[in-house]
Amino acid sequence: MPRFKVLKGVAHNVGDSFTSLMNYSVDDYSMGHILRLARETDLDTLTIDFMTEKGQPAALFRDPISELPRRYSKVFWDLVARSGSDRSLVQFATLTLKYDLQSSRPGPLPEATQSPYTCEVSILDIRGKSYSAHFSGWWHVERLNAHHWWNPLSWFRR
Repeated sequence: MPRFKVLKGVAHNVGDSFTSLMNYSVDDYSMGHILRLARETDLDTLTIDFMTEKGQPAALFRDPISELPRRYSKVFWDLVARSGSDRSLVQFATLTLKYDLQSSRPGPLPEATQSPYTCEVSILDIRGKSYSAHFSGWWHVERLNAHHWWNPLSWFRR
């Protein structure tokens, strides 16, 4: 029989994974890509709806992280199943990440300033009980410039 209680752990695990160093996309951590796009667009909050596998606003889900909502929805539902619960018990599930773009502090590199973030994972089961996990910290963009090493024309230039 599927269990409800494990949904608290699912919320924690998916949020921990999302904000961890294991969440890497192409040439920077996904959190770094999101911060870079947030600074470019002045949009400080993103939400992934695990029920629809969609992320908003679209401006924060450009390449190379355009598949992040679908990928993390798959991670979420896999965690639900592996924890002994079931998709049918979940009525609502989201991850919301917010950067404070007005605050900053020096990062490990002079040009890599850090911004604080909060990440909230919320799950509502079919009985109306909510489960949530909260994460906070500081992040910086590691990909400072686009890398063009894959362009064969640039291999022979000095």
